[in-house]
Amino acid sequence: MKADLTRRSFDPLKHFSRVLMQQGRVQLDADWNEQADILLHLIRQLAVATFGPSGSPDGGFVPSLLAGTTTDLELAPGTCYVDGILCELDAKPVPVTSWSGKTIVVQRWTVDASGWLAGQHVRLSFDAGTSGSAPAPLVAAIVTADYATLTLTLDTDLSTLTNVAAMRVQHVVTYLTQPDLPSPPPLPTTAPFQLYLDVWERLATPLEDPSIRELALNGADTADRTRVVCQVKCMRPDNWDGKTCLTPAQIAIGVGVTNHGLLRACTTQPQTPTDPCTASPSAGYRGVENQLYRVEINTGSNDPSGNAPSFKWSRDNGSVVFPVLGVAVSGATTTVRLANLGRDERFGLAEGDYVEVQDDASVLNQLPGQMLQIQSIDTGSLSVVLAGALASSAGSQPQLHPLMRRWDYQAGDPAQGGLTLGKDGAALIVPGALSEGASAWLTLEDGIQILFEGGSNVTWRCGDYWLIPARVVTGDVIWPQEKVVDAQGNSVTNPAALPPDGVTHHYAPLAIQTGNAKVPFTYCITVKTL
Repeated sequence: MKADLTRRSFDPLKHFSRVLMQQGRVQLDADWNEQADILLHLIRQLAVATFGPSGSPDGGFVPSLLAGTTTDLELAPGTCYVDGILCELDAKPVPVTSWSGKTIVVQRWTVDASGWLAGQHVRLSFDAGTSGSAPAPLVAAIVTADYATLTLTLDTDLSTLTNVAAMRVQHVVTYLTQPDLPSPPPLPTTAPFQLYLDVWERLATPLEDPSIRELALNGADTADRTRVVCQVKCMRPDNWDGKTCLTPAQIAIGVGVTNHGLLRACTTQPQTPTDPCTASPSAGYRGVENQLYRVEINTGSNDPSGNAPSFKWSRDNGSVVFPVLGVAVSGATTTVRLANLGRDERFGLAEGDYVEVQDDASVLNQLPGQMLQIQSIDTGSLSVVLAGALASSAGSQPQLHPLMRRWDYQAGDPAQGGLTLGKDGAALIVPGALSEGASAWLTLEDGIQILFEGGSNVTWRCGDYWLIPARVVTGDVIWPQEKVVDAQGNSVTNPAALPPDGVTHHYAPLAIQTGNAKVPFTYCITVKTL
């Protein structure tokens, strides 16, 4: 979560049940956030006890073939719980006030945070009249949509329907139009393949969702939010019989996230001074402010572009961001026009900084950032010139909330623990081991060092991150320590090797597309009505 935080203090292994505020004490964001995390943990554990690892009370997210096509799937609206996390697929029915032939008039235009658009699929459901039963629900496509008259023209003639007293229309969410996965890859052309849910949490700031701002406070940036991302994906792993639903663990193996790389963090150990009365000036954390360092994987393992695994780091948890108003690529440079250049020098930009341009599409598709260095800054036009051509379309579509994020790393001398930059502009991951001593550690700044651990079989996943709180009062970082006894019987203390703090992905099997015309799906998810 790239928010401006002091630290993240919640630890489920401590089994805390609540946070108690005391009178006359300083209020910290960490305490507030820990209380929210405690309650969220308890609620999700209760949901797991009720629904199991995954389950739906109303058939939400259950896929079926979209009427009239073999290249898309209809996803049933409703809810689903994955590891206790509530996933919701909204499609609220709206009354139809009148209908004739291929046209219907809807009661209201905006529903499910969206309007009615040409090309969308809709589901029509009916109430029976005075005789017989109502027609079965049907799916149609919108040909034209007229906002002025609230009229939708469909590709289906409704005049043949009889015994209909009332009609309702709702959006049809499909695999290709799901809200949390922009431009998903096409479905495989041959069966079988496994459909599954990938669930994770994303930070939402006022830049991604302006409604968070309070206009009464002149649009001040106050608290951020997190939102659950629910993405329907498909896979066909090797050596799979195509008949048995994959377990969440098998899905994790299939997407290559079973063996994360580890990280150790510490501060520079003091050198033995020649004068016993002089303390080493290089010992410990030397920063003048408390910071929350973020180390994040940029390019992961097995990158399709062939880039080596890399990382980036920020002293402010990656929270220094700038709204992007426009992007122009000219030859070997990119000019980015911004809404502002930061509120002060600390949260501003400087020549030589490395930045990335992101938007909703790149974040939701978990794409590695293209790290470019600032070449110049024009304070008059609020624009920056980046050295390099931006290859992605990020920044070109305002509706996707583009932003530019500053990172704080720089290239250095590898012999002194400095960073080596890769083809993607980020710092290369150089795995090492404690036994290698000082040569294995990479230096960030002000005495903070990190050590990546992992052999050839580990997975570095784009977006995974670690948080390292640094504190001036102790001259150290807050990081768990391992106390062991070595072979010689000596007590040794080392910084622990930890898996990433996030992003945590949760998986749930939905269905197997069998290719059988009569029974095309084997359903995996449990529908459990309470």
